[in-house]
Amino acid sequence: MSSSIPFLELNRPSPDINVSKNEDGSYVIKSNVDLGEVQKNVGFYWRRSADEFPDRAYLVKCGPTDTWPELTYAEARKQADKVSSWLLQEGYGPDKSILILSSNSFAHAVLSMGAIQVGVPIIPVSPSYSLMGNDFTKLNYAADLVQPGMVFAEDGDMFAAALGAIPLEGKTIVTVTGADHGGTRFEALLGGIDEPAVEAAFSKVDENTLAKILFTSGSTGMPKAVPNTHGMICAAQKTLELVSEARDPAEDYLRVLDWLPWHHTYGGNVNFFGIMRVSGTMYMDDGKPAPGLFQRTLQNLKRVSPSRFSSVPAAYSFLADALEKDDELAEAFFKNMTICQYGGAALSQEMFERMQVLSIKHTGLRMPFGTGWGATETTGTGTAVYWNTEKVGLIGVPTPGVTIKVIPIGDKLEIRIKGPNVLKEYYKREDLTKDYFDEDGFYCIGDAVKWEDPDSLETGLVFNGRVAEDFKLANGTWVSTGALRLQLIDALDPIARDVVIAGHDRDEIGIMIVPTEQVLKQLDQMNGAKSEDGELISETEVFSAVQTKLNSYNQENKAPSRRIGKAAILARPLSVDKNEITDKQYINQGAVLTNRSTIVDRLFSNSLDPEVISYN
Repeated sequence: MSSSIPFLELNRPSPDINVSKNEDGSYVIKSNVDLGEVQKNVGFYWRRSADEFPDRAYLVKCGPTDTWPELTYAEARKQADKVSSWLLQEGYGPDKSILILSSNSFAHAVLSMGAIQVGVPIIPVSPSYSLMGNDFTKLNYAADLVQPGMVFAEDGDMFAAALGAIPLEGKTIVTVTGADHGGTRFEALLGGIDEPAVEAAFSKVDENTLAKILFTSGSTGMPKAVPNTHGMICAAQKTLELVSEARDPAEDYLRVLDWLPWHHTYGGNVNFFGIMRVSGTMYMDDGKPAPGLFQRTLQNLKRVSPSRFSSVPAAYSFLADALEKDDELAEAFFKNMTICQYGGAALSQEMFERMQVLSIKHTGLRMPFGTGWGATETTGTGTAVYWNTEKVGLIGVPTPGVTIKVIPIGDKLEIRIKGPNVLKEYYKREDLTKDYFDEDGFYCIGDAVKWEDPDSLETGLVFNGRVAEDFKLANGTWVSTGALRLQLIDALDPIARDVVIAGHDRDEIGIMIVPTEQVLKQLDQMNGAKSEDGELISETEVFSAVQTKLNSYNQENKAPSRRIGKAAILARPLSVDKNEITDKQYINQGAVLTNRSTIVDRLFSNSLDPEVISYN
């Protein structure tokens, strides 16, 4: 693809940072852009939007019917003020919080807004804690830790088992539909508005007021509870305003089709509050990038034609396949698109190039791709790529207000972060706080980076996997899993959705290949395509194609740190319930290796295995 074809103009600033090197070999990186004044109450965003654009839809609920319900900014504020009035009357406040079990909905949004703006913390937890299997250990842990005054479950029937599994004495149960469990219907919270009480409580909220508690994925033990203050959220939004998404709501306001769950930091902080800040419209996607569900997203894209597309890298695999086959869909997708964004994992260069070919075909220009680096602990922000670039895998430079420290750890560089968007301590866990912060107050997330250009540090950083995920082969060779994973996804395109890498203390690298949805559908139609236990894909055209692709890859990658010795193709989807894949479709390599240890053993067995590709 010719690089002479220009990108669609972003109208964003160029990176402007200061890099200093310390005597110990570490670096400190700061943005030269001043963060400036930050709002003290997140509610400012939706109140301003309701004043300026009262009839504009804030939320639109997508669905299979032609009629999509809308919640305007004026109605959202009115309902939020009603909820605030009820909460204040019932004695809710900083020490009496709300545990939310449900997925994204109008009621979830209004309850959150009404609580947050008057200083009542919300705790949205993953519905998987309540709906996946019969183990409610994580839900009980969360409920016991935060001791909420209210438990909100959208559908009393759907969440009946979860409500029966946690102690509810002294707690108000609120439902919208289904069984009420002897509690309160949500409509009871939508009575009159006590404006003086609401305004008085609103004015008392400041940057230190707790807005919400989010739980991390809990991939290695119980989830960590992350306090999000109003100051953290507003600082994150201000940094986005300065370098990423400025507010210009009158001319061409933002329209986003979004499936990301609100119990995660990107969906619940960056997007939920970001849409309010720019007075845009969020179309609540009833699909997501998972087998059997992305078709709904494709149908919604045809109708919405959003101006920004933000999702996890897995979504682009589904999307590119569909856009290449359906010109009508592609025309709708690119009609208003100004930028594509990805996060949570690196997008492969191959996928980036495929999307650019499509963009050129349908717009005549290349499409800007933005990304960044952050975590639940950093309110979803930290570093960002907000300029046009030829490459993916970058995480960019610190955003305004953020300070990054990069320190040598063995053969890697670890990234640490400090700023007004970063938590100061974990909720009720002093032990974790001590473990995750260094002597200078930097949060230590455990991610590794490298310089995009060591001779030109202002070009920014590249994600380089997890410090603890890399491993040594038996011969002492280090394997960098982050970089290797991206190489293999490119090499196995379009078969592999992702790759799980094994080989700690082994003689060679082994991989488990996660096929794309299209491949899995193809295999379901074939007899004898799976092993007897249904775990692996057997001798098929797909099996042979992987053999050929890996053979070509190995011809060009003969070093022990990159050469693949054994490979197997997974026949079963990854499990959310077993932490193999999160609600946002991020793959937890460690959990997959643990849960599928028998497959790992088969990979490295000396016996001949017809479901294992071997290059010995």
